[in-house]
Amino acid sequence: MNKLIIATDLSEQRELLFNYALKLAEKMHAEVELMTIINKNIEYMPTDISMNFDDQWEARQYVANNILTQVKEQHPEVKSDVVVFIGDPKQDIINHAIESKATMIILGTHGRTGMSHTLIGSTAEYVVRHSPIPVLVVPMKNYVH
Repeated sequence: MNKLIIATDLSEQRELLFNYALKLAEKMHAEVELMTIINKNIEYMPTDISMNFDDQWEARQYVANNILTQVKEQHPEVKSDVVVFIGDPKQDIINHAIESKATMIILGTHGRTGMSHTLIGSTAEYVVRHSPIPVLVVPMKNYVH
C-alpha cells in the first residue's frame, strides 16, 4: 500500500496542505501519516519558561491528535495516523520516511527565510535535495500574479 508522510509544523495554513495531501491520498489509495517535529536545534525562549520539550511534545501531540480526529471524520476511507518527534526536522522527516517505507513526503513551505530560500523554505529545500523518496512541496501562500 502507498504511504504518504505529511510533514507539518501545524501552522495556521496547514489546512491547505492537508486538503491537497488527502485528495492525493484518496486518488492513490494511500494511507497518510501526519508528522510534526519539535525542533531541538532552535534557540528560543518560550513564552512560558516552564514549558520544556516534554510539555511541548504533549501540546503538539494534543493538537495533532485533534487534527487526526478531524481527518478521520472527513476522510474515513483514508487510513491515517500521527507521529510527533523532538529532533531535527530536516533529518527526521527523511529518516522517518525511509524507515516507514513511505511512497512520498508532502510538506508545505512558507519561503520566508531570506534570499536564498525565497521560493522554498530551508527545511523543504533540504528534504527535496537529500531525500531518496519523492517529495511534493505545497506552497502555503496564495500568490497573485
